[in-house]
Amino acid sequence: MERFEFTPRWLDNLKPASDAPQYEVADTLVGGLRVRVGSKIVPDGRYKGRAANISFILAARFPPSKQPTRRVIGQYQRAEAGMTLQMARATAATWKEAIRAGIDPMAGSAAEGDEASTNESAVEDIALSTSVTDALDLYETNKLALLERGSGVRRALDGREGILKELKNQPIRSLTRADLAQRIRDRAKVAPISANRQLSYLKTFLSWCVDEELVDSNVAETIKKPSSENERDRYHSLPELTEIWAASGKLEYPFGPLIRLLITLPMRREEVAAMKVAELTLGDDKRPQGAEWVLPGDRTKKKNALRVPLSALSRSIIKAAINDPERPKDSPFVFTTTAETSVSGFSKARKRLDDIIAQARKKVAIEEGVDAEDMPHWVLHDLRTTFNTHACERLGIDAAVADRILNHMATATRSKIMRIYNRSELYEPRKQALAAWADLLDAEVLKAKPKRSRKRQQSSAPRLNGAPLHPEASATVL
Repeated sequence: MERFEFTPRWLDNLKPASDAPQYEVADTLVGGLRVRVGSKIVPDGRYKGRAANISFILAARFPPSKQPTRRVIGQYQRAEAGMTLQMARATAATWKEAIRAGIDPMAGSAAEGDEASTNESAVEDIALSTSVTDALDLYETNKLALLERGSGVRRALDGREGILKELKNQPIRSLTRADLAQRIRDRAKVAPISANRQLSYLKTFLSWCVDEELVDSNVAETIKKPSSENERDRYHSLPELTEIWAASGKLEYPFGPLIRLLITLPMRREEVAAMKVAELTLGDDKRPQGAEWVLPGDRTKKKNALRVPLSALSRSIIKAAINDPERPKDSPFVFTTTAETSVSGFSKARKRLDDIIAQARKKVAIEEGVDAEDMPHWVLHDLRTTFNTHACERLGIDAAVADRILNHMATATRSKIMRIYNRSELYEPRKQALAAWADLLDAEVLKAKPKRSRKRQQSSAPRLNGAPLHPEASATVL
């Protein structure tokens, strides 16, 4: 919310609301005092074109309620008979003294005829006028600020692609199930899984609003998820990885090297994207074997710090990214465009990557005289499944070792002994496994030429259909 030191001249020249039914500005001199400006315009005269409806309001916790609400103090009428700024500030101060004493400042006048009617209307107006943004601000302060990913939840609600973005200036009580359901359906057409997440965040937010008495009911409670979700079992064949590797080479920093690093180093996207130079020990080119990345516990899903051995291939990608001329040199992040924050904007990068892959497939199809086919749908997280599949089935790496590389915890087996084994560092086995994975990529992905013909339409090896290989059942090479 905008803040300004109110003056009579500033109030006289306030512009009417245009993008919403009303807007508010807070006074910097008297805490809680605000003006609400409507959309009605002065038709003529000295103030023609300026706002016609300007109300003084006080935002506070009026006894006995513990929840913040707003009440109208009076109407500002410029030169006509109405409340002046001086009167509004004095009234606000008097009301705040009563509140501190545990008294509702309007209680004494509630039974006084016309004034009571006016006050009741004002209270009803305030109940209906708490905006979506105001409610979200309270939600963020009291709830989201305590969550690790609270800022992401806020963005999902009213950010650039937020489900409430176009509604944030409306009263929170004006939200309807039909409108919200339609917005969820529209979002699902573009990003089905994201729409599911946004619906979940929306339901939680509105439930909180019910608890805080900002709304009477959760209108989104019965809205069903627009998209079905299955456990991810998609993984790439090596020819598909070859296509992705080649296409990522045509993306500029930071996304090109970032996607290639996600192929060679199968950590979570957010973990790699936020990689800092200070977390790396890269050594020198003559002795690259000791390169490693220390991933802090506060950035891992399991809240456990992890030493990540880097293969020579991963190390070379990281070094090239750090030295890329497009990277801000004073930034602590390996992948960044702003210098101050880690890289974002994966959706646009993925679209560019998909377009490059599609164009390459189309070119090959024309040369071979066949119809081009799109690469089956995939997400960046599938690169982790891809590593796990090929590591266990092609390279014979223990499932427990692969699990620790992915930073999973005790998923390979239910036995107590193996759970303890999985929680161990397994540093040397992981180091050897990632080196073997890099060798496989070097031999069959980096040195291969992307090809696509009708005879090679199988998009991937058979999908995962059971538990990971048990260590005793795998022909380990480690």
